[in-house]
Amino acid sequence: MSEREIVLAPRAMQRLDEIAAYLYTQHLSKEFVRDYLNRIGQWLHTMLLTFPESDTPMSHYGPVIRRVVYKEYSFLYRLNGAQIEILTIHRDNLP
Repeated sequence: MSEREIVLAPRAMQRLDEIAAYLYTQHLSKEFVRDYLNRIGQWLHTMLLTFPESDTPMSHYGPVIRRVVYKEYSFLYRLNGAQIEILTIHRDNLP
């Protein structure tokens, strides 16, 4: 079991809320949106806790910022001691 934990920065939490709101505008059910966000969270936990340093360095954002991509979403994160802090989430074709 990993000694690290994944935490969401306030901006990442806000972006998840925005993603959920966008999905609701597409007339998707609450169950679908919840399951969709849960699948993203499960993938992040598996990927980041297993391979925290294997993703793309994003040195133009800072020396310790990395990016992992899941489907159409990019997650910017940094390793901060025992924490993996997800800083923000973005999708290129959405605001």
